[in-house]
Amino acid sequence: MSDWIWINGETIPISEARIGVEDRGYQFADGVYEVIRLYHGKPFTLDEHLQRLERSAQGIHLAVSPERAALAAEIVKLVSRSGVRNGMVYLQLTRGVAERNHRFPSTPRPVLLFYARPLPPPQLPGEGEGVRLLALADERWKRCWIKSIALLPNVLAKNQAVTADADEAVFIDNGVVTECSSSNLFAVIGGKLVTHPVGSKVLPGITRSVLLDCAVNQGITVDERGFVEEEAIRAAELFITSTTREVSWVARWNDRYIGQARCGPVTLALHRALCKRVLAETAKAAQ
Repeated sequence: MSDWIWINGETIPISEARIGVEDRGYQFADGVYEVIRLYHGKPFTLDEHLQRLERSAQGIHLAVSPERAALAAEIVKLVSRSGVRNGMVYLQLTRGVAERNHRFPSTPRPVLLFYARPLPPPQLPGEGEGVRLLALADERWKRCWIKSIALLPNVLAKNQAVTADADEAVFIDNGVVTECSSSNLFAVIGGKLVTHPVGSKVLPGITRSVLLDCAVNQGITVDERGFVEEEAIRAAELFITSTTREVSWVARWNDRYIGQARCGPVTLALHRALCKRVLAETAKAAQ
């Protein structure tokens, strides 16, 4: 069973969970969130996700409670109780219920919740068709390093891509490729692994960070810089990364095929390295 939710220290059936209609997350999108991958019943890169949660919360002037170690322990207990082996934990923190006002409440009552859900295994790079990207103007705010629950621009872009028979939207900001609507983007250009630096228009993805470490360990030259759309189209390889998708190779950018229109060797090598790290960190839970 996976129908349990933890809300402000209490674990209850998710069917009984209630959030007030004046919760600022509901009325203002005044909150942040995390999605943590589960392998073999164990959260992967849990500490990194919770560090990012703290940075996001600081970005909206909100404290995280309980502290990281205690919160991690509660997540592990909830995962065990849920019975989910391979899936995700969704975690959300809002400023809580308060009379509707743009000003922050003087004594906020934050709402922290999380629950586990199973996920099907992602398609392996090289299997099936690659991802089709639709390039769109980046109209989002300039604090994308905050993992905000205010995702409507991303949602609209994703659905515009789906309507155009694509899988994912890729954002272009003043001619520069930033990231995708729900993933980070990598390119292999001139033998180097290129990705836009994190910052105002790029979320510091956890899988992104793991892949960069893997690249360095494998002797792959990393170049964190902005690159233009023409470079992306002419790249030898493109792939996207996220917590739930892991690594997905890109076959097409709008109506242009990328590279040899097949999953490239750098993408495959980095995915293998990611799988080794996952196994190394979760193997004990699988025994």
